[in-house]
Amino acid sequence: MADDPGLSSDTCIFLEAITGDGGTHNAGDTWWLSPDINLLGVLSGPDNADAGQVNPVTVKFHRKPAASNCLFPGDESLLAELWVANPSLVISPRIPHSALRVGLIGTPLPAEGETGTQQIDWRAARVANVEDPQSPGPKCLVARVYPSSLTPSATNFFAPDDQHVAQHNLCIVPTTTGAFSFAVNTCGPGPLHLPLPLNPSPNANLRAVLDLHPTNFVKNLVLSRLNSFPDFQHLTTVPLKGGFKFDLTNLHATNIIDHSRPALLPSFPPGANPSFGAKVALDGRQVTPIPFLVNLKSLPPNEACIFHLSQTTLSNAVQGGLTLVILKR
Repeated sequence: MADDPGLSSDTCIFLEAITGDGGTHNAGDTWWLSPDINLLGVLSGPDNADAGQVNPVTVKFHRKPAASNCLFPGDESLLAELWVANPSLVISPRIPHSALRVGLIGTPLPAEGETGTQQIDWRAARVANVEDPQSPGPKCLVARVYPSSLTPSATNFFAPDDQHVAQHNLCIVPTTTGAFSFAVNTCGPGPLHLPLPLNPSPNANLRAVLDLHPTNFVKNLVLSRLNSFPDFQHLTTVPLKGGFKFDLTNLHATNIIDHSRPALLPSFPPGANPSFGAKVALDGRQVTPIPFLVNLKSLPPNEACIFHLSQTTLSNAVQGGLTLVILKR
C-alpha cells in the first residue's frame, strides 16, 4: 500500500505498529498488534469492550527528534482519531458497517523526540450486533494522529504503511468447546460501486497460521493478556490434530492449500507453522462475514493457541490482519 496523500506534508508524527519500529511499519510482520492503542474494558479487561459501558482507549503517539530532519507543517496541536470495528481482516472507512469513528479530539503537540498520550472514552452498544461496529466484545481498533491543519483520507486508512495510523486487532477468546467457530469480517479490494459478477474470479488471498514459534513481541503481548486467566498454563507448541480452516461457502474459492494438520502432509517440516490458505472472491461494496473454524479436541485444557489471520491481494499486497488467541478450558 502507500502513505496517505492528505498527510504527506508531515513526516514527524508517528505511531508504532511494533514496539521500537519508529513509525516504519513492516507489512511482513504482525503490524496489526500496535502497542500504541490500548482498550481497557471496565469489567472484562484489555481488548474487550463492555456492553453499555464507557470503555477508555489510550492512544500513544510520538514525534521524531530534531536530528531526524523530518518535515512538520508548524501546527501547534494534533488531532487524534479512534475507529472501532468488530473483529476483522480488512476494515474501511468507506464501507457501511465496516468501521465507525467514535472519537476525534485535539491533543497537545509533544516536544521533539517526545511521546504523548490521549485517552478517548467510548461507550459500547448495549446489545451485540454483527452489523454494528460498536458492538461489545473483542474489538478491532484503528487510531490516526496527525497535525490539525491536515486532512486524512475519508476512504482508506493506508495501513500498514502510513506512519500516522496504527491498528490493534487482538482477540482473546476462552472456550470449552472442541469445535470452535469465530466470526471474522472483511471486505474486498474492488470498486465501491461495482457488484461482483454472478461467477466472480478470486480477488483476494486468505491465510491462517497457527503460530507455534511466536516472536518475542507477539509472545510477550499475548502472555500479558493470558496471565490474567487463572486457569491458563501454556501456549501450545504442537500442531492441532484436527486442523483449522476458513468456511469458504459462497466465496468462489480456488487454490485451497490446507497444511493445517500433519496428517495432510507426507512429512511435516520441523519448525514449520501449520497454515491454511485460499484465493476467494470478496465484494468491495460491503462487509463479508467469514467463519474461522478450529478443531480443538487435541488441545489440552488450560492451553492456548495463537492464530494469525490475514488477507492480501492476488499480488500479495497486504490488506489486513488479526491475531486470535483461543484458550481451551
